[in-house]
Amino acid sequence: MSQTPPPAGPPDQPYPGPQPGQPYAGMPPLAGNPGPDYGPPYGAGPQHWGAPVPQRKYSLLAIFSLVLAILGTTVIALVMGIAALLRIPSRNQRGKGFAIAGIVISSLWIVAIAIAVAIPGGGEPTRDAGGQVTTTQTARPTALRVGDCVAEIIEVTEVNKVEIVPCSGPNGGEVYAVFEQPAGDWPGTAAVVAAAEKGCTDRWIQTKRKLAPTSDILYLHPIESGWRLGDRGFTCLVVPK
Repeated sequence: MSQTPPPAGPPDQPYPGPQPGQPYAGMPPLAGNPGPDYGPPYGAGPQHWGAPVPQRKYSLLAIFSLVLAILGTTVIALVMGIAALLRIPSRNQRGKGFAIAGIVISSLWIVAIAIAVAIPGGGEPTRDAGGQVTTTQTARPTALRVGDCVAEIIEVTEVNKVEIVPCSGPNGGEVYAVFEQPAGDWPGTAAVVAAAEKGCTDRWIQTKRKLAPTSDILYLHPIESGWRLGDRGFTCLVVPK
C-alpha cells in the first residue's frame, strides 16, 4: 500500500528581523566632563570651633598681700602688693584688686600704728629736774624709765598706754629695768616672750633685791606691728600680786 503523504503545512513564517536598539540609561559622565547640576546638600556639616581660651590664673603675690595685710603684717604685705601690681600685666594674671586691697589695708595699718605710737597718751611725761614724774600722767609704754611708778596694769593682749604716777604715793608697780633687742626680722611671739622673761629675770637678779611674797615680775614687750616699725624695747616691772 502506498501511503499518501501528509498535506503540506502552512508555509513557515519568517522570524521578525532585528529591532532597532532601545536606548540604555546614560552612563555617568567621565571625569573632567561637566556633569549635571545638583542641588545644595540637605544640611551643613559639623562646625569646627577653636580651642577654648584658658582662664587666667590669680597672682599668688596679690593673694598673699591681702591675707598678710588683714593679719597686720604691714611691711611684707605692702611690698608684695606693689610687686604683684608690677608683675600682673606682664604675666597676664588676675588679682589686681587683691593687690590694691592689700596695699590700702597695709597703708591704713601703718598710719594707725604710727598714730598710736606717736600720741597714745600725749607724748613724753613731764619730769622734774631729777627726772622724776611728780604728777599723774598718761604716756606710751616706751616712755617709761627705770624708777618710774605706774598705776595698776591690767594684763591684756596689748598695752598701748600706761598711767605714770608719783612713786611717793600708792602705785601699781615700779620699773626696775629697761632694755632693747638688736635689730632684725620679727622672731615670732614665742621668741619675744621668752626674751622678755629671761631678760627681766636676769636683770632682777642683778638688782640683788629680794622679791616679796606679795610681789611679782611683770614685763612689757613689743608686738609684731610695733617691731616692724622699729620698736625693740622691753620694760620690766615689779608689781603687787
